[in-house]
Amino acid sequence: MADTKTDAGVRCVIVTPETTILDARARFVTLPLFDGLLGVARGHAPFIGRLGVGAVRIVGEQGGSADRPREVFVEGGFVEVGHDAVTVITQRALHAEKIDADQARTELATAQASKAVGDDAIAARFKAIEAARALARTAGR
Repeated sequence: MADTKTDAGVRCVIVTPETTILDARARFVTLPLFDGLLGVARGHAPFIGRLGVGAVRIVGEQGGSADRPREVFVEGGFVEVGHDAVTVITQRALHAEKIDADQARTELATAQASKAVGDDAIAARFKAIEAARALARTAGR
């Protein structure tokens, strides 16, 4: 029987309805929840939460560069933490290195320039601006 205390880190899986974006082991994962950031390392208590928009940071990825964290932009969804695994389910996920920074800035400018009338339209506009700002921030790193 394997000694689980010597196994390194947590398994991080990020999925969209179309595909699995990431399946890797890491020392630490930072998640953008709707109300703040959550850090997860080995032994974290079980948790289910709602994601916001921003970058999931995977630190100390095995098989990758241990010094440089990998980032994946996510836009909403849910996360489940348990048994040294982090599972992210989201509608939209993009690897940070594949985001076009110019396109992200254009998306932000378009969202900021849009007009909205009524409570629902104003809320949708603010949500679009928040997502575009987080996308541009992730692309700029």
